[in-house]
Amino acid sequence: MTGFSCRHCGRPIVVPASKCPWCGETIMVICASCKAYTDDQESHCTQCGSPLQADTRERLVLQARNPELARLVQDQEQSQLVASAVVIAHIDDFFYRSEGHQTVLAKLFGSASEPRVISAALIFAAYAYLAQKGYCAVRVKGGDGGEAATSVARLRVWDGQQSIEGALAERSGRAFTTREVTEKVLRDLMEFRVMQVSVGTMLRAPKTRDAPERSAFAAVDKMVRVTALPAHDPVEACRATYRLLATFVDQDPERARLLASEMVFILRDFESYT
Repeated sequence: MTGFSCRHCGRPIVVPASKCPWCGETIMVICASCKAYTDDQESHCTQCGSPLQADTRERLVLQARNPELARLVQDQEQSQLVASAVVIAHIDDFFYRSEGHQTVLAKLFGSASEPRVISAALIFAAYAYLAQKGYCAVRVKGGDGGEAATSVARLRVWDGQQSIEGALAERSGRAFTTREVTEKVLRDLMEFRVMQVSVGTMLRAPKTRDAPERSAFAAVDKMVRVTALPAHDPVEACRATYRLLATFVDQDPERARLLASEMVFILRDFESYT
């Protein structure tokens, strides 16, 4: 269901729909014969070859033919302009630095030349979004002689789309450290499975270990790139997201520095699985 773009604005389309979620232009219709999406400009359905007649009962057709696709459409409808998806779409802008200026992410993470740094910054942005939108409280705990860490506690149930933000919010059902929550989410996204590393004998059981389906970076990258976003203006989205990140950092610079450092260390630890 992925891998195509709007012919009007060129933006990637994650969930097939009659209108582009970015520019609002009509791009597809559901064929009344085969109930599949097809190009609205063709005279015949590209799927079944029948003369094209659009089925206007789009939601009912989706639910009956493909419940998973219906869920994705619902995901699109309840989508929010989450920070992680905006940042990955404009990663160079959010890591901009010049002789006299650098963005908040560039100050905290340095260059975005390493996958580990990009993943850490995306998770950081997700925590910032949750904190600024009132979904979670992110605080510094410890310090004053002890080791400081950041904690996260869910304040209200996540009601947005599938995203890094949503995954973190769901795992923050009780007060955890951000390290605990982030590690649980990464393991979920990496899809760990038991893999046999040596053959057993009559006297010795086979050796196994947990192995992921994908690296931490690939897991985070996959999630943020398929996150559905509402229709929006890219420039305004970048401005709003940057203001959100800057406000989060300015409210508690120590929290921001500690959280950024923790995310980098966690991603470094997870590199041992690849």
